[in-house]
Amino acid sequence: MKRNHIFFLLFILAVLPFSTAGSVHAASSAAWVAEWDAQKGLEEIPAVQARSIVLFAAYFDSENKPFLSEAMQRMLKNTPRKNLAPDGDLYLSVVNDVFYSPNKSLQKDPSLITSLMATEKSRARHKADLLRLLASGPFDGLEIDYERVDPQAWAPLLDFAADLANQLAAQGKKLRFLLEPKKQYLQIPLTKGPEYVLMGYNLFGGHSGPGPKANAAFLRKLATESSAAAYRTGQKIGLALATGGFAWPTATGLQNRAAVVAVNEMSAAAWARGSQAALVRDPESRALHFVASDTAPGSPIPARNAKNSTYEIWYADGETLSYWIQIGQSAGFGNISLWRLGGNVRESLARFAEATK
Repeated sequence: MKRNHIFFLLFILAVLPFSTAGSVHAASSAAWVAEWDAQKGLEEIPAVQARSIVLFAAYFDSENKPFLSEAMQRMLKNTPRKNLAPDGDLYLSVVNDVFYSPNKSLQKDPSLITSLMATEKSRARHKADLLRLLASGPFDGLEIDYERVDPQAWAPLLDFAADLANQLAAQGKKLRFLLEPKKQYLQIPLTKGPEYVLMGYNLFGGHSGPGPKANAAFLRKLATESSAAAYRTGQKIGLALATGGFAWPTATGLQNRAAVVAVNEMSAAAWARGSQAALVRDPESRALHFVASDTAPGSPIPARNAKNSTYEIWYADGETLSYWIQIGQSAGFGNISLWRLGGNVRESLARFAEATK
């Protein structure tokens, strides 16, 4: 049985490039705008020229009901259709963050998804809640961004997504489904219906030492690991890439998760200029990196927190994004998504637009 199973997987891998050539989803691009950086993100929509814009995000209340925050409602009022591509789509992303009160929340709660997928009744209720939420705004589609899902709830969630995609399609709407880059979520065949997008970032970050968010080997590895899971879907899995980067303190006593600072491209570039640092481009990722003090001109670290400490900063610019897109597409990924708009250099957005035409 084991040999037959291995042979079957090898067969699927062999035929996959041909079976996805006629994908039901045309190659295109998408970009996220986060509610906490709405103004800057919305201003970058024309420059990125993405086919789809995803507004992030709807959350859950203490009753397991999805809702739109006040910030999201304000962002909706400031998102005119004229800013989108002529045939562009506007998506609402729903994430499994639970807000119990203004001062108490739980991010990426796996128990929430386990509860929602527990019974036929709970799944039906959740589907009705999502459809109701989607109908409350000018959305063309929904995005499911449920992370840290318990393995026992994963198969029910995939079936739920397929059913939801069919119901949305009947309404002329679409469903995107985000995948974490973890083997436990890529070992079960994906269901047909949603457009799947794999997170191709966080190779290095707050959980690790210094390095790029992605590199060529990482993206090719993800393509191999995800290809077998997609064979039933009739489409290529999309790839999500991330802008910006991180700054890591170099002092041993400061090397902890809390001390790692997220930086967008604009702030990283300003820090490099202000410190007159020598920029180095990593050959494996084409990401830029440099070393600078937190007290240097242009440092994004607030003066009250600066301790004249040295940081190693890695970030992506337009050349990095173009390279990642090239690697991803050559490895077999389909649509390209960008996390996220806000704090990006216009030249980098233009290069993303050119690479995803």
